[in-house]
Amino acid sequence: PLVLIPQIIMGGALIKYEDMNRNLALVYTFTRWFSEHPNKEQNKKMDSKLQVPFICQFIAMRWSYEEMIVAQAKLNPVTRRQDRTQREIDRIVARHDTRPESRRRLNDLKDTLAMLSGLEAKTPDDLDRYLGVIDQVLDGKQPFDRSQFKDANGPVTAETLYLNQKVSDLISNAEMEQSDYRRGGKPNVFFGQYKQYFGMKVDVFVFNTIVLIGSSLALLGLLHWILRRQLEVRRT
Repeated sequence: PLVLIPQIIMGGALIKYEDMNRNLALVYTFTRWFSEHPNKEQNKKMDSKLQVPFICQFIAMRWSYEEMIVAQAKLNPVTRRQDRTQREIDRIVARHDTRPESRRRLNDLKDTLAMLSGLEAKTPDDLDRYLGVIDQVLDGKQPFDRSQFKDANGPVTAETLYLNQKVSDLISNAEMEQSDYRRGGKPNVFFGQYKQYFGMKVDVFVFNTIVLIGSSLALLGLLHWILRRQLEVRRT
């Protein structure tokens, strides 16, 4: 797997770790025995199928690949605006603010969210222009005006231009695994937006970037040590 998985990823395949064979010969013997002779604790245990196999944690591309897929799903122009709109809606609702301006703002945000979900245009440039209008609404610089989108129809849709259905399915599956109420805690699953270690919740972009930089520095340090050893041997 240390050799094959990076090659598969570079070939453009979407890896599904839940479909991988996780059992080495010795491990398979024990897991098969325990599956045939389960105890009460194992009956209660529910491991996520999206948890990354241990051997894959040592593959650098596992971390960059996960970060890239989550970025495609969460940082594309449509999803980023949808998440921003939904967060502001949640804040207004949580405050129970009944002032007229708050109600108008809430209605504008709801209309904006609905427009984002089915945004169409005749050309990609027109679609980007409509997204710019939506940014003005989200920034509070102007109210939502449906007349500005009266010509927002055509063969180009925001979904086909910016979203990837397979990537969205992978992220949705990971979110469902992490939010499964039947598990005591939220497992660290592949394509999860957050990692939890030692009671701390870390954004996947921050955590994976730290892992990639740390592993690169460690390998450079190892290379430096090996080269110094070789030079010392030659001198002696």
